[in-house]
Formats: sequence, structure tokens, C-alpha cells
Amino acid sequence: MKAIFYPITMKFETIIKNLIVNYSVLGIDPSFDNVYRQKLTFYRSQRGRRRTKSINKRLRLKKGFDSEIAYAYASNNIVIKHYIEENKSVPLWALFEVISLGNVGNYVACLNREDKEKVADFLNLYNSQYDENVKILEQSIFLIKDLRNAVAHNHIIFDCRFRKAQNVAQNLKATVKNKLHLEAETNFDILFDYLALLMIFLKESGNSRSELNSYITDFENSVNILYKSTEEIAHNKEPLPYSVYNLIIGERFKLKLNKLKEYIN
Repeated sequence: MKAIFYPITMKFETIIKNLIVNYSVLGIDPSFDNVYRQKLTFYRSQRGRRRTKSINKRLRLKKGFDSEIAYAYASNNIVIKHYIEENKSVPLWALFEVISLGNVGNYVACLNREDKEKVADFLNLYNSQYDENVKILEQSIFLIKDLRNAVAHNHIIFDCRFRKAQNVAQNLKATVKNKLHLEAETNFDILFDYLALLMIFLKESGNSRSELNSYITDFENSVNILYKSTEEIAHNKEPLPYSVYNLIIGERFKLKLNKLKEYIN
């Protein structure tokens, strides 16, 4: 499963970074200092405590990005070194080459509502009915970030213990349910839910059917291996008990997998 999810999560990271950068710098000076002033202004749409919270988040983002730049410079990143030593502001695209996926999520949380909506609209993911403040992007990034980090650092993923958020946002659950025409919402406590969300992002950003179908086939084959290989492991040659299998894979797996295939095709 880790081998399957690694290229998918990396592709998700590349896609989301490219889209965010493109819409952030469209028609303006692409330096981060300028983008910070002109585009990271979500706090202006907030009032009271929410405004204060958004301003604090924006200030922490600036501090975090400065730290990322300093680390990249100390690590002899050739692009970052060029701009720093030339006393120029680092362009957003160069900064996005060195920041973590988590910091991309923090960036999107501070991005103005208009640009968030443009990216979400491009991906056919914005629904004002249950996502008034266009949080679908940052919520997806933070959710996938946990999986991506677990895979990259070879942590356990089969039981989704990597998920840090206690509760998954309602609009994420609704997005997967509506796109795949599922009977019930997903809870992101099984790996299929993460595969579904990743496939949605990859499909809506223009990846080919054949590529997406190959990912789904690999996932399906891995699930089959889990079930069949237990016959060889167990001395009594009994398959994995359904109760344990369903805890890992989830109930009605075949039905949901077919729904995902229909969506892709």
C-alpha cells in the first residue's frame, strides 16, 4: 500500500502546489513579499475573534516561511541562495519548491477567498452549500499530508492511525460521497477513502483515465493479496476473518470500488 500511495500523494502535492502558485501570482509581481501583501488577505473577510485568529495564522505563516528560506539557504539550495545573495525577494514558485505540504495548507488557509474559489472551481470541488469559506483545499491538503508523511517516513498506514484530526470536515465527506454517488458519507478511517479523494483531485486536474485506472487496479490487487495471503500464513489455512478484514478494508468494498471506477471512466 505504501508503494501504491507514494507516487499518488507526490503527484497530488505537485498538482496542488502548481495550481496555488499559478492563481496566486496571476498578473502580479510573483515575489513572496508581494504575494504576502496582496493575496494572503483572508483575514479581511473575518470579524471579531476569527479575524484575530486569521491574523495570527498569517503572522505565523510568514515566520515559518522565513525559517524554510533560512534552512534552504543553509542547505545550499542553489535557487534560494541566488535570490538571497542578490538581495532579491524569493519568488513564490521557488519558495514552494522547498516548503512542506503542511505549509502549503497553511498558505491556502491565509489566501484570499477569491483565489481559493478559483482553484476549487478549476477542480470542480467548490460547493457553496456546505463550504461557505472555500475550505475544501486546505482541509484536503492537511488530510492527505498526514498520509503522505506516514508513507514517506515508513510509518504504519493500513489502519489509518496516521490521521491527526479527530474529526474530518463535513464537506470532505460530502465531496467524496457526491462525486462517487455513494449511499453513505466516508469517515476517512479506511484507506479507500483517501484513495477516492486523491483520485478526485487527479481526475479533475486532467490526469488520464488509464493512469488513474492503473492506480485503482494496483490498490484492488493489494487488497486481494491481503485476503488471499492469510491462507498461507494461517496454519489452519483459513482466510482472514471478515471482522478483521472489514476493519482494515471497510465494508462493501467492492461496491465502493466500482463506484470509483465509474467516476473515473
